[in-house]
Amino acid sequence: MLTIKDVAKRVGVSTATVSHVINKTRFVSEGLKQKILQAIQELNYQPNAIARSLVKRKTHTIGIIISDIMNPFYTAIVRGIEDVTYKSGYNVMLCNTDEDPEKERLYVQVLLEKRIDGLAISTAFRDGIHPLLPQLKMIPLVNIVRKMKGLSADAVMGDNIGGAYKAIEHLIKLGHRRIGIISGPSGLSSGAERLKGCKEAFEDHRLTIDHGLIKFGDFKKESGYHLTKEIFLRSNPPTAIFVTNNQMTIGALSALKELKMRIPEDISLISFDDMEWYSFLNPPITTVEHSPYLMGKKAGEMLLQRISKKRKKPKKLLFQSTLIIRKSTSSISRGGGTEEGG
Repeated sequence: MLTIKDVAKRVGVSTATVSHVINKTRFVSEGLKQKILQAIQELNYQPNAIARSLVKRKTHTIGIIISDIMNPFYTAIVRGIEDVTYKSGYNVMLCNTDEDPEKERLYVQVLLEKRIDGLAISTAFRDGIHPLLPQLKMIPLVNIVRKMKGLSADAVMGDNIGGAYKAIEHLIKLGHRRIGIISGPSGLSSGAERLKGCKEAFEDHRLTIDHGLIKFGDFKKESGYHLTKEIFLRSNPPTAIFVTNNQMTIGALSALKELKMRIPEDISLISFDDMEWYSFLNPPITTVEHSPYLMGKKAGEMLLQRISKKRKKPKKLLFQSTLIIRKSTSSISRGGGTEEGG
């Protein structure tokens, strides 16, 4: 295997001089620099990345930990982060926790051992303090979508409270009073905030919320399916349902189909987090949107700023929610069903 000594021997210089050219750590005359670069090319020498990282104390690698790689919302965020960091010469190590805190703990340890320069994370830890919080405080970090308890760090979030408020208010304005809510885990900031937005909408419109119509899922399709069936097998089911993420909405749609419930004739439906194919369904799905790709780009920019130490104070960026009204919601009629109007 070729080493830096072979390059130095070819040019007739010291290994230190070759190292300075490779790592750009000291001035080397242009003529000598070109001779060294030519020798590197002729010998097809590949510098040792680990050795370079020890010298420069940088690996030019960032870690990304997301909770569900199957969710297009998160893949759009990852793409945004990668597009920004790639242009600055950084590689990405992507880890998927599948909403498993223990898996997240393992991945954090692995990434720290790889000496990543920074981390973007959407935590799966629901309650308490992250077990690796002291180590996480030592690296540039940006929270994406969810907040990590006990950590003062950059954050890129969607307006979960405002988005959920808009969804429930939309249904109330259409005449709905019995509204089912399939919430995410209350231990996650995103789940807690979306439920808070729902409750605030009911309170502001002086309506009593039926806590029996609130079900707590895990942001996965299976929970959306089972909880929707629970809600609609009640003796007094709702006339509308708000499902607080796109994966649970897929499960809810499957359950409603099995129950032979028509949308919006028998039930109005709103989702959280838009999906590209929502607009092609029959009917198209009303949803709350947060622009995940742009969230990812901003997260990448903020992480690069922290790595380069251009900014010291933590910064929080909140993306406003947009309610996209389509045909899956409509007005409730006097007879208890619904009539076109959404």
